Amino acid sequence: MTQLPSYYNIQFCRVSRFYKLTSTSLYIFGNWFPFEYLFPNVNATSGHNILSKKYIYTIQFLLIILLNGIRNFRFIFVIAIALITILANVVITMPHVAYSQSSFSVPNNANINTINNNNKAVILNFDDAYKSQYTNAKPILDKYGYKATFYIICNDVGDNEYLSWGDITALYNDGNDIGSHTMNHKDLSKLSEKMVNFEVGQSKQCFLDHGINTTSFAYPFNGGSDEASVIDVVAKYYDIARTGTEPLMYLHCDGFKEESSQTDCRTYSDDGELNFVNRYSIIGWSHDDARKENSYDDSEMLNKFTEVVNSASMYNTDGTINAIPIVIWHRIDNSGEGDPGAYATTIDLFEKEIKYLHDNGFKVLTMADIGYDTNSNYLYLKR
Repeated sequence: MTQLPSYYNIQFCRVSRFYKLTSTSLYIFGNWFPFEYLFPNVNATSGHNILSKKYIYTIQFLLIILLNGIRNFRFIFVIAIALITILANVVITMPHVAYSQSSFSVPNNANINTINNNNKAVILNFDDAYKSQYTNAKPILDKYGYKATFYIICNDVGDNEYLSWGDITALYNDGNDIGSHTMNHKDLSKLSEKMVNFEVGQSKQCFLDHGINTTSFAYPFNGGSDEASVIDVVAKYYDIARTGTEPLMYLHCDGFKEESSQTDCRTYSDDGELNFVNRYSIIGWSHDDARKENSYDDSEMLNKFTEVVNSASMYNTDGTINAIPIVIWHRIDNSGEGDPGAYATTIDLFEKEIKYLHDNGFKVLTMADIGYDTNSNYLYLKR
């Protein structure tokens, strides 16, 4: 067998070592690089591996062709360093680029409400800003790492049984969502246009004066949530608004068959009529109202709670959330113990309910996690 001259043997060894080094870098790159950011329509589990292998093999093939024509080891070494540096920089910077892009764009409609392949999601709300929500509910939420939306009545802040501005600021700084519940908790359906503007608009300014930009609103007594004149005022100041009371909110606004034939969440239908449910009449479920109407004790109420939070499972598949319960509490204390008519939830019951969400893998969200897609006219979950 004819042997290669020593020069070629040395060069071949060097090229081989370089090829192994670069191939190893490419292998690591292929396994760690998030190709799904570049190719978002490819399945995240299977597509990544397919794309990785495809592009790694292509680069390796081109690399072999390139090396066949190179005899200068210094040139080889420069190429190796340059290639590894480029790959390292891409790996480091691409996730940040992808994150910043996703922050400013609406997900495509096919996957608009997909949450980590988890079909269980719930939104937590507290109305009227009772002090017990801070002293009793917040420690339980903190224990399980959950956040909630707190709807505040501005002119009640600081009164004996209500939150102080210090409490509200602490909730806000801790990552909770703060929403407006008017200035004085008046039924908006019974007020003049001037007073509706005051209750709705001034409450927005009230929070701005305390450094909080509220983006959602809740109707006291659900009043005015079905009146165009009231909704038009709310729409001037807020992105979304919540009313009640049904166990589920359908994110395409198409699940209320008895009340409406609508197929999306537009505020008004094509004929100019106010739609039954829209981004300014998102429907929540009042925990206390259900307790009062049915005279539930704590055991029965816990059963009803688990029934409600699981009722969306038939609509949500493969991690796509189409329906979600929005649970509304008021007082979290023992003031109504033994009295089903009281708008209060015992501390023990509340902890059992939150523990149930935790133990059963629910994704717990706030109203701030609801977005509105102006292209599809659907609501969607931001995370």
